[in-house]
Amino acid sequence: MVKSPSRCSFPPLAPIEVQRPLRLCTWVVVLAVCTACGRTDNLVTADPSAAVAATTAAAPTDPAAQSAAAARLCQPSGEGYLRARLKGSIDTELDWSNTPQCLGAPRPTGDGVRLLFKGPASGGDGSALLIVIGAGPLNAGESRRQVPANITVIREGSGEFFATQGDDKCALDEVTQQLLDPAKHRFRLTARGYCTQPARAVRGDGAVFVSRFDVESVVDFSDAAPPPTLAESAP
Repeated sequence: MVKSPSRCSFPPLAPIEVQRPLRLCTWVVVLAVCTACGRTDNLVTADPSAAVAATTAAAPTDPAAQSAAAARLCQPSGEGYLRARLKGSIDTELDWSNTPQCLGAPRPTGDGVRLLFKGPASGGDGSALLIVIGAGPLNAGESRRQVPANITVIREGSGEFFATQGDDKCALDEVTQQLLDPAKHRFRLTARGYCTQPARAVRGDGAVFVSRFDVESVVDFSDAAPPPTLAESAP
């Protein structure tokens, strides 16, 4: 008898993830669940199918494997910061002003931006947090107010993942963008935001409320379709 290959099993995704499979929150959750099941090799930053197809046999709770997966999400950037207040399952005041940050990019759906930030968690236990903010609609070089956003918080090495699962719980109160490199289509995005509801645990109980946050990120729009132009960056 032919046996079907064993697969990593996990609870059904929330309705909004099923309805919007390419949304930022979804691919991060898929990555997180597969990482927790030990599938961490060959992960691609913005490709959900590649994350699902990863087939390594690393241990489910191996902190090194989970940190390696998170590192693949974070392409280094020469500047950027995140300052935020987290309450709940993770209670801390973050100030990653002097911590090297990740390069931002357009959302896979092309309707906004995806910002990634990584830094140390509080408590002195050596753990790190990865915070992903998706916001849109927002074009390259565009400055706007009240841009809907979603937030995902991942504590590396612990299997803890929290997500707002939708763009109706957080917002960027004010967003400005400055053209940095026309040849590479890179902009410096600065924003202030808030949430009105917490990011809830994807698996199990718990929640993290990000009451406020200030961010700066270099966003690479080179993969945007169509590519941004100088005209789009005009105030």
